Amino acid sequence: MNIQIKNVVLVVATLLSAGVLSAPAFAADSMLSTGGYAREFSKMGMMKMLDADGNHMVTAAEADSYYNSIFDELDKDKDGSVDAKEWAGPAKHSKLDLTTGGYSRELRSMKMMGMMDTDGDHKVTRAEFLAYHQTIFAHKDTSGDKEISAQEWAAKLL
Repeated sequence: MNIQIKNVVLVVATLLSAGVLSAPAFAADSMLSTGGYAREFSKMGMMKMLDADGNHMVTAAEADSYYNSIFDELDKDKDGSVDAKEWAGPAKHSKLDLTTGGYSRELRSMKMMGMMDTDGDHKVTRAEFLAYHQTIFAHKDTSGDKEISAQEWAAKLL
């Protein structure tokens, strides 16, 4: 019996230490997005949606234009902000027309809304929405040339 207790304690200690040591990696990912959002955003289908001129590069202007359109699609009552009801959308029509299904699902999670709601008023304004996506753009633009290449796009978000 004593050996079994020692084995259980050893297993629990191992699992706890693994969790503690990997916590910084989880914290870094959660600073910008959820794992699902980062995965869906980095897919080439999303890059094609943002690449308005089809040159296999996404410029800051293309990204801003795209995300202004996404915000317009979310802001159903056209009051300049998106509340939780607009964010989540009706169950039958939760996919945004301008996105892939996976990206739409991940973007519309309440956790992502909370990440963009910087003032904590339970609404996301256009300025908050665009500022969030400009931060994502800057992290993806590792070359700093104000354009995201296919290689930069496919790289992990963080």
